[in-house]
Amino acid sequence: MSVATVLLFDPAQYPGATFGVNHALVAVSAATTVAVSPFALLLAYILRVVTVTKRTLSIGAFVLRETDRATRDRNSSDYSE
Repeated sequence: MSVATVLLFDPAQYPGATFGVNHALVAVSAATTVAVSPFALLLAYILRVVTVTKRTLSIGAFVLRETDRATRDRNSSDYSE
């Protein structure tokens, strides 16, 4: 797709400028954004998975671990009766 765009792109089809920016530059920037966005989305997803994996203590099913506070509360309630 990118090679076809490079081969078929003709800057003469985009004459003029808006606010001092050439229309051909805007067309190339938009095409680049569309071409790169799936890779950026994939990278964001991979980084999210890596972050969650690094913060998880064990590999496997996601299981919440008990905190010290919950353990203390349970132990103190056992002796109060």
